[in-house]
Amino acid sequence: MRAHELFKQGRISEALALVRPLIQRKDAVDAEAAALAAACLGSEGKHLEAARIDQIVCDANPSNPQGWSSLGYDLLNAGDLEGALEAYGHALSLEPGRASAHYNVARIAARMGNKPKAIEHFVKAVELQSDYVERLDEDPDLRPLKDDPDLQERLPGQASNPDPYAEYYATES
Repeated sequence: MRAHELFKQGRISEALALVRPLIQRKDAVDAEAAALAAACLGSEGKHLEAARIDQIVCDANPSNPQGWSSLGYDLLNAGDLEGALEAYGHALSLEPGRASAHYNVARIAARMGNKPKAIEHFVKAVELQSDYVERLDEDPDLRPLKDDPDLQERLPGQASNPDPYAEYYATES
């Protein structure tokens, strides 16, 4: 698809001009064209408009977890945290092992002040894809949790293992 090549080259307006007619047809939804249009709009910071197109994709194919994840991403970036949480919930119900969805649910929960939910989903994201742990330093939503003992004890490989000889050393010294 020529529009996809234009998008990869950073020629967003040209790519969007090619796909808009495909998504405005009344007879059928071209999911690939709609997803590309949403990506174009999102890359221009038009996340609410992108979310409208993502919703069309989700309505046309409700069993596609990528569609729901894209909707969640655009709603998150548009500031609709409740809508984003619902979209990511759909994505996770279809594909529970989608690390990026767990990560973004953690970000949303942290923004909403729900620390237990943020920790639960961040830990799951790290279990599924270990490099997410590095984002604790980078992500302003999750950075406040970085040194949280509840998080540290649940992160894979982070919990402190008690010394099995600690009691012996304490009585011998």
